[in-house]
Amino acid sequence: YQYELMPDGEQERNMRRFAGACRFVYNKALAMQKENHEAGNRLIGYVAMAKQLTGWRNGPDTPWLKDAPCHPLQHALKHLERAY
Repeated sequence: YQYELMPDGEQERNMRRFAGACRFVYNKALAMQKENHEAGNRLIGYVAMAKQLTGWRNGPDTPWLKDAPCHPLQHALKHLERAY
C-alpha cells in the first residue's frame, strides 16, 4: 500500500514545529556530548539525557518545547545515542 499525507495548513505548521523541536533537542544534546567528550568524560547515556530533556521542557529558556509531543523528542535522543 502507498499512502500520501495531505495535511491542511495548521497540521503542516505543527509538523514543521515538531520537526524543529526535534532538531533543536538533537543539536543541544550533541553539543553537550561534544563538550563532555572534550573534558575527557565518558558518553552521557540516554537516561541522563532524557532527564536533561525534562529540564529543557520545564526551563524558562525553552518553554516552547512543551508544545511538542515528548516521544519524538525522546527519539531524537535515542537517534543521537545510536549515532555515537
